[in-house]
Amino acid sequence: MLSVLIAPESNPRIDLQATARPHLNAVARIPARNVQQAAPLFAAAFPAFDESDSLQVYVEHARSYLDDPRTMYYVSKALEECYTWGAAPDDNDLYAGVDVISRVSLQEAKRSWAGEALAAPCRGLERQSIDPREILALLEGAAKHGEPHARARMLGFRDIAAPKSDVIPSLPDLLATGDPQVVRDVGAFLTRGEVSIRYGDEEVDAPVAAIAWELAACDMGYPCGPMSRIVLTACAYRGYCDEYLYDNAIARGEDPDRVARAQRLRGDLVHALRRQDWSWLGLAG
Repeated sequence: MLSVLIAPESNPRIDLQATARPHLNAVARIPARNVQQAAPLFAAAFPAFDESDSLQVYVEHARSYLDDPRTMYYVSKALEECYTWGAAPDDNDLYAGVDVISRVSLQEAKRSWAGEALAAPCRGLERQSIDPREILALLEGAAKHGEPHARARMLGFRDIAAPKSDVIPSLPDLLATGDPQVVRDVGAFLTRGEVSIRYGDEEVDAPVAAIAWELAACDMGYPCGPMSRIVLTACAYRGYCDEYLYDNAIARGEDPDRVARAQRLRGDLVHALRRQDWSWLGLAG
């Protein structure tokens, strides 16, 4: 359940990486800069978008700033969001698993409404107008320039069988930003494909840790409250439509003991992240 709530972009109907993989060698190359050269540009980047913004308008305005790594990341994020949720008005297969047989069901009406709310910012930027190769080109370009959000997001595209040890040394710098999106992406990467993870002297089941990282990202500022996109996704995909906080939506589909353990761990994770205790997190060399 958690993988769907964490990453709606991993919906099997809309596998961005699989769609673009044959074309990765053909994407446009962006002139390289080193991290030190790119860093001053971050502050002057086109601002990030809000969840309620029109993403068509955002992308149109931001395209003039694509020499900036941070803007490259946010444009890729907007395009990816609309590649997931945007569709033509006559696309009857817009929400996999959300199609309803009868509009009489209040629950199904809520799920349909949540799906429409998720798609609303993408009006004018429908899926068929988006080239997934551009999304990955922007994301890869921003990551190569050292943009932390893009570097964290690219972790999700690594082969699950690849050793995490290759990138562990780079994670403290990412987490030191304190950015909740970075925390969310790094946490998902660290727990994916694992059986258990050690935090301090405690061995924690990976599914418990995955939930805890999600909740820690919420505590650090990721939008997880009423009408946030993550809560709307829980409604649209899973039918958890009567919950107004992500904590409660997660609890609906999980074992109560697992959720209780994750709730205890979340506080320890936030504390460790804020004091940058990389050793407790298992990230120190």
